[in-house]
Amino acid sequence: MHAHKLTVQVPRSRRVELNLPEEVPEGEAEIIVLTQEQRDSPSVEAAGNERLLAACRAIDAWREENPDRLLSKDQVDAVLAAERDSWGEP
Repeated sequence: MHAHKLTVQVPRSRRVELNLPEEVPEGEAEIIVLTQEQRDSPSVEAAGNERLLAACRAIDAWREENPDRLLSKDQVDAVLAAERDSWGEP
């Protein structure tokens, strides 16, 4: 028994016509179809959403673990004002 490998493009109709090499003898033959496994991969958008949710969960966890490092709006405004003042611009 000999194996002959052919690569074909499967159309939407799923109908494939094979032209075998001349050295293939006439008579009964077994045809085996191998296809690439298609996994149900999430869409790019869904994957992006999952990454965004994971990042949000990480931020929430950090905030819970570091409450002393969180600044109020007034504190943030003061830090920004001090930074701007340090630039020395008129």
